[in-house]
Amino acid sequence: MRQPKFATLCLVAVIASCSVAQDQEPRDRPVTLNVLKERSEYAALDKQGVEALARTAEAYWFDEFSGFTFERVEHFSAGGVSHWMSIWLHDKTGLEFVMVPGGRFQMGSPADEVGRREDELQHWVTLDPFLIARTECTREAWAKVAGSDAAKEAGLRGAVYEGSGQLPVSGIGPVDVEIWCRETKLAFPTEAQWEFMCRGGTTSAWAMGPDKRDLIRFGNIGSAECPEEWTKMSGITEPWHDGYGAETAEVAKFESNSFGLFDVHGNLNEWVRDFYYSYEQPAEAGTGERQGDSKERMARGGNFGGAAAAARSAKRLTGGSGGSPGQGGNHGFGFRPSLDLRFR
Repeated sequence: MRQPKFATLCLVAVIASCSVAQDQEPRDRPVTLNVLKERSEYAALDKQGVEALARTAEAYWFDEFSGFTFERVEHFSAGGVSHWMSIWLHDKTGLEFVMVPGGRFQMGSPADEVGRREDELQHWVTLDPFLIARTECTREAWAKVAGSDAAKEAGLRGAVYEGSGQLPVSGIGPVDVEIWCRETKLAFPTEAQWEFMCRGGTTSAWAMGPDKRDLIRFGNIGSAECPEEWTKMSGITEPWHDGYGAETAEVAKFESNSFGLFDVHGNLNEWVRDFYYSYEQPAEAGTGERQGDSKERMARGGNFGGAAAAARSAKRLTGGSGGSPGQGGNHGFGFRPSLDLRFR
């Protein structure tokens, strides 16, 4: 009886040895992941295809996905574009993320877009896929990190808050975000990633189409409920009622875009990774990040106190240097965490 047992043990050892050797060797990218290189090709996948793709991506980017748990696949549609999206729970913060495909897209706005500014020159950018939160970072998610010893020592505030934990955390600066991201092993998106995820494959002024009146279903912007001194000022508010005045809404109270992302228009200006540069400055392939010596941080998306034009997909906003920890400043700024998935 000893020989069969010995043979079995040897076989197990050989299999384990091969497995270790495979883990130590460079991994080839599965052919199936190539569909993530172009959003239009990804959009043709059905529910089963996206679920299978999610499993393949999780194995290939095992380090990046190590802090996430796969939840489900859902279908989303807006602005005449639709996608099946894989949804992931970020274990440490409780935020839901989606895996956004990459691709080549035209960043900026056409010359005839209402509200367009000169710094929105259209140009092509190529992105790798990435993970991004479905909502702006909430007070609850922020507090789970801000309460750690390391975060407190770094000067991060917000471990205790009043009111709903589902309100987006606000009044924070990029330095605060960098501390929070360091503790969670996340990041905030580049300006190119932000615009790509906001558009969700659309080319119109807003993710739901060219008619700003549809924003009443998609975003908390400056509306008729705002203070009278706001509504009397030209270009600050819109005449409709969206249910909110001079305040943020809890996340996910409005409809999502075609990637399943909420509040991409309005609620809070969202800090991005880049500083302010002209679009003539080259964008890095993969992340779209631009490098240089600018000191002005960028934000995107508009907020609860601005008109529709300020919440356009291409609208750029400079938010100053961002200050030091705990000095976030304006109540109208928050952020949406993300994570790069770079092709090797």
